[in-house]
Amino acid sequence: MFAFGWVVLVVSTTGCIVDDMPALTDMVTTAKLREYYGNPNNYTGITYNQAVGLQFQRDVLGALPGPRVLQSNRKPFTSGERERRSGRFRSVIPDGVTGAVEGFHGSLHPVISTHPESTFVEVKAVKGVVNLEYAQYQILGMLDALSKSPAAFSTGPDRAYPSLYFVVCGDTTIGTDIGDVAASRNILVWVSSVVDHGGGKLQVHRPWCMNCGAVLQGKQLPAPTLDGPSFYVQKLRASGDRGLDKPILDDGLVGHPGTPGNTRPH
Repeated sequence: MFAFGWVVLVVSTTGCIVDDMPALTDMVTTAKLREYYGNPNNYTGITYNQAVGLQFQRDVLGALPGPRVLQSNRKPFTSGERERRSGRFRSVIPDGVTGAVEGFHGSLHPVISTHPESTFVEVKAVKGVVNLEYAQYQILGMLDALSKSPAAFSTGPDRAYPSLYFVVCGDTTIGTDIGDVAASRNILVWVSSVVDHGGGKLQVHRPWCMNCGAVLQGKQLPAPTLDGPSFYVQKLRASGDRGLDKPILDDGLVGHPGTPGNTRPH
């Protein structure tokens, strides 16, 4: 989810942003996403859920600030830890990939990256908890891959840190085990919710850090970021008109349209 063209999202000053989150009632839910996107092609089951999830992913990535639209990542990153735990998956494919920079402790890097492929971005529209075991240890695999990223080997007082950045719906919860394991590996975990302004107008809220206090002990913590730009979701169009991205995620949602409570990772 992007190379070297991004502007600064976080400004550096004293303070922590853990408690700076919008109310749950202001966030978009998985059910509301289905309502906004609609289902003009009459998809069912996993096909419909993948279509909504991929459209949401595209819209979120494209709305993040910067001179370039962030495209979906298709590069797999090897994870021996995920392979051992799942007995099946040998790698992970983050929704987006970008770099990290020395002296910058934020969710997304400034214009110039000194450590490429050291920040993963995940857009999750899941009703329930996303933890280390989610989707056959997908998140554990991402932390494993990030622990071997260029930023993980950065040293010194202004070292760069790998980051895992989640953009989530209001009914998606990021498990505390993710923040704890990430902190033990010096990986920052960030979470942005998507605020629902009504009528299909959605806004990616500023990120908060789950584990900055543990990773950046005694260091200056990031302050709240500026709100990202609002964006409007677009209804899914016929395959002949636009088509759907090839399902690049290995953790697609399984369920039925209109019943997000039945969704689960396969």
